[in-house]
Amino acid sequence: MRTHNSLTPYFKYLLIMKEIITALLIWLGANSDFNVDMDIPLVVFLPQAEMEQMYYGGAEKHGDLHAFYDTKRDTIILPDTWDRRKPWDLSVLLHEIIHYVQDQNDIQFSCVQEMEGPTYPLQQQYLKQVHDFDWQYDLLWHHMVSHCPGRI
Repeated sequence: MRTHNSLTPYFKYLLIMKEIITALLIWLGANSDFNVDMDIPLVVFLPQAEMEQMYYGGAEKHGDLHAFYDTKRDTIILPDTWDRRKPWDLSVLLHEIIHYVQDQNDIQFSCVQEMEGPTYPLQQQYLKQVHDFDWQYDLLWHHMVSHCPGRI
């Protein structure tokens, strides 16, 4: 019988990611009204340049891209520098899991920006509750990025 220690590093990492994602889904279910009774999402790690090309295509870059959720593939894309030992990186994964949960629950939005409404407050709450990390973001900025253009 194979033990956890005899698994190849790749499969060991897959098990760790499954455990991390499951823990984040449980936290999200306990701290929001989202239904989190669903399969875990696929997560892909890409070099930053490849991730940006996939996200922006030929369009102009806007700010820093930490990760994204691909609704067409039901896949979370993280940079290959993502580190499970860093609270910020875990919160970035949580942020994308929230988008996955929104998508899997067929939550309708007037525009893609509205998906950001609950993500930053929940990400902030997670960092404080779980990691005792105080992360502050600009509330005006959050308002701007979480409302449809022309409806601000």
